[in-house]
Formats: sequence, structure tokens, C-alpha cells
Amino acid sequence: MNTPLEQLYRLQDRLRFVRAREKERDTIPAELVEVDREYRDKVEAVERLKKRCAEAEVERRRANAELSEHRDKLRKYQSQLRAVQNQREYGAVLNEIDGVEKLVRAAEDKILNLDEEIENATKELASRQEILPLETEQHEERLKDWRVTQRQINDELTSAQEEISRLEAGMHPRDRIEFSRLLEKKGGQAIVLVAGVSCSACHVKIRPAALQALKAGREIIYCDSCKRILYWDMQRS
Repeated sequence: MNTPLEQLYRLQDRLRFVRAREKERDTIPAELVEVDREYRDKVEAVERLKKRCAEAEVERRRANAELSEHRDKLRKYQSQLRAVQNQREYGAVLNEIDGVEKLVRAAEDKILNLDEEIENATKELASRQEILPLETEQHEERLKDWRVTQRQINDELTSAQEEISRLEAGMHPRDRIEFSRLLEKKGGQAIVLVAGVSCSACHVKIRPAALQALKAGREIIYCDSCKRILYWDMQRS
């Protein structure tokens, strides 16, 4: 692999290989999708219960603080009731007491409901957490063969990434940036083989002069139509 074009073509090949293998590694086989979904649902259920228990505890503390505040107000109005001077003031304080008593009852009911919810959620969480390790073990056992395949792919990816690093290190920074830009713009296919006398990507015929320059390897030639870099494989010619 001596010429810059050969290096570019190999770099593109390795990059495409990495993308394809990463997708394969990260895509659960169809026959295991339901197995994995069921397990993920169990894990997420545990996390939801943890979150709800924590939220309910915060709500209970807030409700207790509100209840304490309402009770303080109730005691204040009850003291005022004993000191009123006339019927009008007496009625006004009674109205205040009635309103605060309703707030006290509402806070007490809220605390009771939260206590019940926390108790039930805590029990369910403990039950789910107890069996989750076994479910995790069973899940991994059912995915065992796929995990082996994933490790094999990771080994292939490590080797490919090392080669990519070597190829990129040998490129001029400006050329590497331009190549990366073209890769992104052209959907991962920046450099393409010449098929006969045409671009293999868009199938437009290459001008004779450009084809001769391409075969001679004197310069980088772009397709007149799709603007990709053209590559003449001497080993196939």
C-alpha cells in the first residue's frame, strides 16, 4: 500500500468496516429482542420504584412541614378566639380556624396516603431487588452466545481502529480534514473504484484524459458528476 490513493481507499474501507461491525455488535438479534426487552422492563421497574420512593419521601417531609405550619396557625387563632372583644371579631376568627382546620385535615390525609404509598413501594422494591440478581444471571445466560460474538467483534474493531490510526497519522492534516468532509458529505463513500471506464458510484463515463491520468497515478482525479475521488485499482486492471 504505497500510493496516497491506495491509503485513502484502505482508510475508507476500514472506516466502513468499523461502522458496519459496530452496528452489528450493538443490534440485538431478532430472536433475543423480546428476551432483552423483558429484562430491561424489570430493571427499569426497579429504577422507577427507587425514584418514586425518594420523591414520596420528599413530598412527605414537605407535607409534614406544611402540617406543622398549619397547626401553629391553628393554635394562634385559637388563642385569638379567647381574646376577642365582640361578635364580629369572634366570627372572623372562627372562619380562620375553620379554614386552617381544613388545611390540617388535607395535610394529614396527604401524609397518610404517602405513608401507605411508601410502604407499598418499599415492599415491592425489596421484592424486585431480591430476585433481580437471579434474573440478571438468567438474562446473561440466554445472551451468552451473542456476548461471545460481541467480544469477537470488539477484537476485530480494536485491530481495525489501530490500522485507521496508522493510516490517518500518515496523512497530511489538510488532506485528512478534506477526506473526512467528503466522507460525511458522500455518505461514507468518498473514494470509489473505476468500473471499466465509469465511476462505480454514479456510473458516469470518465473523460479519456482523466482516465489516463488516473491510470498513471499522477494526481487525484474527481468524478465530473458525483465529485467523489476516483480510484484505479492496478491489481484489478
